[in-house]
Amino acid sequence: MKWTAIASLAILSTIETPYSAHAGEIRAVFAAKPVKGIVRDENGQPLANVTVTVKGTTRGTTTDEAGNFTINAEPGDVLVFSSIGTDQLQQKVGKGDHVLITLSKKDKSLDEVVVVGYGQAKSTATAVGNLDMVSSKQLQEKPVADVLDAVQGRVPGLSILSSTGEPNGQVSVSLNGVGSLTADVTPLIILDGVQVAIGTLLQMNPNDIADMTILKDAASTSIYGARAANGVIMVTTKKGTPGRDNITLRTQYGVSNIADTKYFKSFMSSDELANFQVAQFNAGTNIGYDQHTMDSIRQANGNVNTEWWKYYYKKNSPVFQQDLVFSGGTSKTQYYIDGSWLKDQGVAYRSEFNRYTLRANITSKVTDWATVGVQLGGGYSVAQTNPSGSNSTNRGLFFLAPSYYSPINPATGQEYVYIPGWNHFNPKYRADQLPNPLNQIQLNPTGFLEIRPLKGLTFRSTAGMDAYDYRNESLTIPSQTFNNNSGSTYEEFDRETKLTINNTLEYQFKIKDQHTITALAGQEYIDDKYSYFNASSADQSDARLTLLQNGTQSLAVNSDASEYNYISYFGRLSYSFRDKYNLDLSIRNDASSRFGADVRNALFGAAGIMWWAKKESFLSGVKWLTDIQVRASLGTQGNSAIGNYQSLALVGSNTYNGGTGFYVSAPGNPDLTWEKVLTGMFGATFTLFDRAHFDLAYFNKHTKSMLVSVPYAYTSGFANIEQNVGTLLNQGLDAKVNIDIVKTRKLWISPFFTATYVKEKVTSLFQGLDHYVLPGYGFAWIVGKPVMFVDPIFAGVNPQDGNPQWYVPGPNPMVTTKDPKNVTENYDGDLLQQNTGHKLNPPFYGGFGVDATWKGFALSVQFSFYSHKIIINNDEYFYANPNLFGFYNQAKEVQNYWKKPGDIAQYPSFNNQTWTQFDNRLEENASFMRMKVATLSYNLPHSILEKTKVIQGIKLYVTGRNLLTFTKYPGVDPEPNSNLELGSYPNTKQIVGGLDVTF
Repeated sequence: MKWTAIASLAILSTIETPYSAHAGEIRAVFAAKPVKGIVRDENGQPLANVTVTVKGTTRGTTTDEAGNFTINAEPGDVLVFSSIGTDQLQQKVGKGDHVLITLSKKDKSLDEVVVVGYGQAKSTATAVGNLDMVSSKQLQEKPVADVLDAVQGRVPGLSILSSTGEPNGQVSVSLNGVGSLTADVTPLIILDGVQVAIGTLLQMNPNDIADMTILKDAASTSIYGARAANGVIMVTTKKGTPGRDNITLRTQYGVSNIADTKYFKSFMSSDELANFQVAQFNAGTNIGYDQHTMDSIRQANGNVNTEWWKYYYKKNSPVFQQDLVFSGGTSKTQYYIDGSWLKDQGVAYRSEFNRYTLRANITSKVTDWATVGVQLGGGYSVAQTNPSGSNSTNRGLFFLAPSYYSPINPATGQEYVYIPGWNHFNPKYRADQLPNPLNQIQLNPTGFLEIRPLKGLTFRSTAGMDAYDYRNESLTIPSQTFNNNSGSTYEEFDRETKLTINNTLEYQFKIKDQHTITALAGQEYIDDKYSYFNASSADQSDARLTLLQNGTQSLAVNSDASEYNYISYFGRLSYSFRDKYNLDLSIRNDASSRFGADVRNALFGAAGIMWWAKKESFLSGVKWLTDIQVRASLGTQGNSAIGNYQSLALVGSNTYNGGTGFYVSAPGNPDLTWEKVLTGMFGATFTLFDRAHFDLAYFNKHTKSMLVSVPYAYTSGFANIEQNVGTLLNQGLDAKVNIDIVKTRKLWISPFFTATYVKEKVTSLFQGLDHYVLPGYGFAWIVGKPVMFVDPIFAGVNPQDGNPQWYVPGPNPMVTTKDPKNVTENYDGDLLQQNTGHKLNPPFYGGFGVDATWKGFALSVQFSFYSHKIIINNDEYFYANPNLFGFYNQAKEVQNYWKKPGDIAQYPSFNNQTWTQFDNRLEENASFMRMKVATLSYNLPHSILEKTKVIQGIKLYVTGRNLLTFTKYPGVDPEPNSNLELGSYPNTKQIVGGLDVTF
């Protein structure tokens, strides 16, 4: 026995010798036992991704979605709990094997960790630039394909508008005003370190996004120089968590309907329209019907009062999404794999979007000094778009259908294929005969290598691709009857591949634990190639033979190809003294193939400072001021968002005398170079009484050398030449407020408010002009003013003769003139055109809402609003012109017309052929407020789930989108980001229920 004990001790000593530094830890493992627990926040909600470690050891784990963890420890050990956004907590292990931990939140405006430009992530507490972060919780579970739609109203300065109800419709985005008159103003989108098109987000599953960071000012965006004039949106996808292997199944099902039906109810009923058209006829207009004919028409149609919107749009169209997620990993390798399917049938016939996505993110620490990772994203979508949108009475303008006609045969109760009286084909039949499948394959692979050869030194190389193949097939089925049974086929194929490679070297070191210095140098190369071709044929005679070669007429083929590239070099120097005083300096040189050979390089730079004022001794004792930071920055960014080859003189091809010839198609401009923006920002982030969180910023964006297509006399041989001309100024304020009005263990209520005000001003133009009216657009660039609408200004109906009147413009038509003594009854769209006083771009927008939790319940309600938004309602030209479109339905309001001398009426007499001209009456106030998202969810208690031994979490929720709309706009939808309304596909609202189960 004695010798056995001695031998065992010798063996144990041999084992411990190489690991003497951790000998205590090894002995503790033998005596440890599993300790289980739950981590919650101060409101009682489970906290996921909390790191749990045994103090003084390398043992650790993380909590799951339900806040659960298991770790080996023995009585007396100290467990350390830490998480982004909470205070660290230490808890000694007692004799029991279960613990309940509550972590308190830090100031949420200062606790996130973000990647700002290139390089390593940093805390927002020390970030110099003006930025906002949107978390995955605010993005997921929203019943819409485009993830950006869920951000509307959440981020100050960020304008997001959904312009269509098509399920595959994309949003339009701008940041702190429209920074260019003609070049694209969409912010730069960076996905996992690689530039992608905004349309790429439509092909992604929003549930795969970990967070979205919006970079606004020069300090945070100038590192992207060439493409950052409109801001930067950085999207980071999810990755696995060490020690937390799980499977999550998400299911969501709901229905879609028209968001706001008030517009469709504004048209005349059968009785109103019948009486109105009889009055038209009796007035001698040769329009409308006599009473006997009208009675006969109504009787033949069963005396119906058809609400056509209920026939042209479907009710309760299904919306469905299914996700299956595998995630987890070890301290060395983490994985996240997600497959999803989205199906949205849309509310118009032949309007549908099916999307299938797969994402696989894997990160592995292969050695102590090298990490590799891949983010593989792919999507395949099949969409159908309604073939009769916009300016078509087959859907977009269907509201003109008289309400006394019926799509149902009153004798048989069956739907007509061809609707008598209305003389249009049944929209279902027509859509089925005009299939228009749109197929797209999207690929977004990214890989990186990160090496840390020395302490503080990091080399990172990233390569990624944003690529798609798009196919559009448009058919007219030969068996249809509306085109004499003659079919046609059109096919289009697009391919674009954008390759990005960047390399950075970053070194961070400290001096005396007070001075932190970070230096970064980098290089980036982007290469984009695009190709396109289409072909068409007609006169297919059999529904089974619809391929291109089966058409014997109108054979045509076209193709196109283009490419561009950038090469860039950049650097950044950051300095911090005790985290109190922070400085960022950045510089970038870009070269673009889109510009002239001698001017394709441009240098951009920025400087930013941040003062963490609360760290000053004179504020440390101010209890009501929980925290405060002050920021300022100044710098330049560039914009190159124009077409390729515009700096070059180009030739085109044509056919002459049976042969191919050439002609000069574009004059080129070898001096064409970057549009540049000088951006200044001053702001403050502060918290009062540990409850009220404020983020305020003033911005000043001055755009010069704008990329403008300058008009020239046709005698020059060219109508326009692209040049760098003109300047534009955008100044304004961003504000964001969160107030935790209740924050107890059981109940947390936090309302929020965001707002942006933008003052826009054109400061110079070209060719010495003080204004320029864009032909056919209805607005003008005026020096000293924002972009303004220009139209004749209606002066009302003359109460004596019932004729319409317009104000005569003054000497300067760009100055609004309304002289009641100087009006005319002779309409001339050119001579009467003047500044109407309406701005093209809304100056004030934002959002508000509330986030709340109570026990296992969570509520999130989010509104968005736009003020002084104007749309030219071209639809009104049709529905408020009963003499011009006399046999169509009209708006109820046209019944307010002039009948006798002395009448004060909205519309003129029947003696006038045109009741509504193209004047300022069509410029409608489209200001609106919308309940963008409302979500109520419930997480089942862990005490119930732990009995299953398998299920880690169950979440039930119901979400509504666009449930409420408040607007005075008389058109179909106030939200589209367009100066013109013409038979738009209205936005939709969704109500969905969801179930998330984690195993």
